[in-house]
Amino acid sequence: MLALAVSALMVFAAVVALLTITDTLMQARVAYGRLLAERAALEAELAVHLAAAAEMRLRPARQMRAAMPPRRPAQRPLMMQPRACAAA
Repeated sequence: MLALAVSALMVFAAVVALLTITDTLMQARVAYGRLLAERAALEAELAVHLAAAAEMRLRPARQMRAAMPPRRPAQRPLMMQPRACAAA
């Protein structure tokens, strides 16, 4: 009787694992399809923007400014004077 219960529990666990893996694979397939569609849309939009940008540029491009101001040079460390050893 105990062996039958353990066997039934193992079969139940295997079925649950199989269903979980199947569900995950189905969700992954849908997500992959969405990514491919998004990639195609981005590539098509990028091609349109690049073609439009070449025609629409009326004024010269501005120089890019740094987002942060330049860093100040580091200060020199103070030179420490050697101390006389009291034990000597």
